Amino acid sequence: MAALIEWVPNISEGRRGDVVKACVEPLKSIEGVKLLDSSSDPDHNRSVITCVGGPKGLKEATLALYARAVELIDMNQHSGEHSRIGAVDVSPYVPVRDVKMSDCDDLAKECALAVAEKFDLPVYLYRESATAPHRQSQSDIRKGEYEGLAEKMRDPMWKPDFGPDSPHPTAGATIMGARPFLIAFNVNLGTTDVGIGKRIAKAIRGSSGGFINIQGAGFYLEDHEEGPVSVKSYDERGAMVTHRGSFARKTGMVQISMNFLDYTKTPLFRVVETIRREAARYGVPIVQTELVGLAPADAFLDSAKWYMQVDNLKNAQIIDFQI
Repeated sequence: MAALIEWVPNISEGRRGDVVKACVEPLKSIEGVKLLDSSSDPDHNRSVITCVGGPKGLKEATLALYARAVELIDMNQHSGEHSRIGAVDVSPYVPVRDVKMSDCDDLAKECALAVAEKFDLPVYLYRESATAPHRQSQSDIRKGEYEGLAEKMRDPMWKPDFGPDSPHPTAGATIMGARPFLIAFNVNLGTTDVGIGKRIAKAIRGSSGGFINIQGAGFYLEDHEEGPVSVKSYDERGAMVTHRGSFARKTGMVQISMNFLDYTKTPLFRVVETIRREAARYGVPIVQTELVGLAPADAFLDSAKWYMQVDNLKNAQIIDFQI
């Protein structure tokens, strides 16, 4: 079977649909690359794009995305709840099938060099591609965000791995590297008090004494329309039916936004239940959870086994895995 790598670039635009579409559209026609998902969040002002493919196609896709993002996204005009340093904030490569982490590392470095040279863009390598321990975490690289980037880059410790020693005038800098599967997962709370969200995020994230494989932050979500959605179900004859509608977040919601760096060691249900207990101290319920982008089925099957106490449930018993 052909090598398969997942590529999950995050761009700093989640409000202007035309810009997101312009960035995503070229990826649909690149041979050997399949666009799986594009998910935008207006509060974070960020979009997560998920593609799979081989090294050759993904390098072409990487350059195509950066070309559009550098052209269309001006970080001097950007604001949002999510920390960021550039138009394409992060560009990770993840081994999926018949490929090693070292292969993804090679691809990340090849793409990083090409992006730096073609767009005169500073590039930081992170996770499995990091060139120093203090660069492994994207959170550490993002400290100071875009607004503090020029000053940060004057420190020799934060000289980019590729590209110029100062930010691109509109596109900032970018983070690239190889990593394992990461799950972006949010828990929304029924409160307007962002202080509660920040305290809970501090309790669960690894950097402040929580779960070692969790990055997290608390945000206030503005009331807004998420846009059209479609939900598929089956009628009594077994035919698929698509229900179309729209979804809007409710007013007065605080979000715990998280990255699960290794869901096999820190499962979703364990963190959600910790958040539920922490929130209960303040009389606050969990009202909604959200998956951003794509995730392995095992992450949610583990949660189903735990909540339903089906300890001996096997993946082979799920019919979708057999057809």
